[in-house]
Amino acid sequence: MNQRGPDLIRGKLWKSMLVFSIPLVASNLLQALYNIVDMIIVGRFAGSAGLSAVSVGGQVTMVVLCIVMGIANAASVLASQLVGAGRQGELPRLMRTMERVFAAVAVGLTVLAWIFTRPLLTALHTPPEAYSQAVVYLRVCMLGTVFVYLYNLMNGVLRGAGDSRTPLLLVVVTSVVNLVLDLLLVGVFRLGAGGAAAATAFSQLLSCVLIFPIARRRHEFMRPRGKLDFDREKLLLLLKIGLPQSVQFTLTELSFLLIAGIVNLFGVYASAAAGAVARLGSFAVLASKAMMGGIITVTGQNIGAGQPRRALQGMGIGILYALPISLVFYILSLVRPEMMLSLFTSEAPVIEVGAPYLKALALSFVLESVMFCMMGLLTGAGHTLVTLSCAMVSAFIVRYSLARIFSTVLGMGFVGVGWAYPFAPAASLIICTAFILSGKWKTNRVRV
Repeated sequence: MNQRGPDLIRGKLWKSMLVFSIPLVASNLLQALYNIVDMIIVGRFAGSAGLSAVSVGGQVTMVVLCIVMGIANAASVLASQLVGAGRQGELPRLMRTMERVFAAVAVGLTVLAWIFTRPLLTALHTPPEAYSQAVVYLRVCMLGTVFVYLYNLMNGVLRGAGDSRTPLLLVVVTSVVNLVLDLLLVGVFRLGAGGAAAATAFSQLLSCVLIFPIARRRHEFMRPRGKLDFDREKLLLLLKIGLPQSVQFTLTELSFLLIAGIVNLFGVYASAAAGAVARLGSFAVLASKAMMGGIITVTGQNIGAGQPRRALQGMGIGILYALPISLVFYILSLVRPEMMLSLFTSEAPVIEVGAPYLKALALSFVLESVMFCMMGLLTGAGHTLVTLSCAMVSAFIVRYSLARIFSTVLGMGFVGVGWAYPFAPAASLIICTAFILSGKWKTNRVRV
């Protein structure tokens, strides 16, 4: 194997996890930064209507992307266990099989999204001031779906093989491109949310075009030798692990989408504020999401090598690394919510309605930080049905139901939606903790 990363099976795990995870954290940081830059630029040049359009359209695109996110995690699990078992030569065939299937899936979803854009945005009660921009934003973003799918699949394989540096290199390049295009299309040409969508879609195309040749140049085991036949067995294994995760992520994002429908009933200012808070939330948990990716790889490689205790140790280290960052965001959201929201907009009504909403929601940053690390352990061992159960309970039974009860039944309004958020990761933490304490997570469900 052409080793391009730290040894996660032997040696001091706290050190190797730090080395492996720093590029993951940096990648997530850059992605969060350019998502925030999108919102800041749109907010400054297109106002609350533009912010609302990006918020609503972004929620829809996230639902579509959830399918590949689950499969990419499954690819990381498979790759890490193949590496742990010394069978990394099987990775090119796995990659080629995924490319064929999920490129077709991405094209189909893009067509469906274009057809149902207007009915979907209408069903979500998109504010009239933001409707036309939301249509353009969603349709342009969907053009990048196939590139996002292919990039994330390769990214998952590389992460599972222990390479977190190649994705970081690409994120640096595409973040700079996205920023320049945002300033040009939104700031100079005043294309509003559609300009931000075009910048994002082009950046996704660029990342997809670059990742394949770079990965094959850096890793000998990624260079195909001879004809790569379709691997039905690996595809079925990939779906076995990945589909529950895809359903999990989809249910979570669908709950956010339904909540967006509730939020939109309170007007364009609430919609804009919710979009800004969502971007802050993604920033607050970026370290924990990065650690989740690292923990999946650590768990997969060590389960493949027959070392479950080391995998559990990796989860604990991940929590210690990720938790302080979410705590900082939690404290800032409580004591300076207006300052946090002023990063995105100078419109006083948006800040006024957003500040109490952010304070109510902020505890979820800390709870999600621990939750993502626990889910990394369970995912790496292949127990994605457990994480799916977490999503089913937390996303709908808890988050959506409480958002509707608090906001409408109890008459708490927009801020009531914020109060519902912390209960969802709390429910997931209870389920994950119980399963981990049972010891059943040590049973490997992948069997590569």
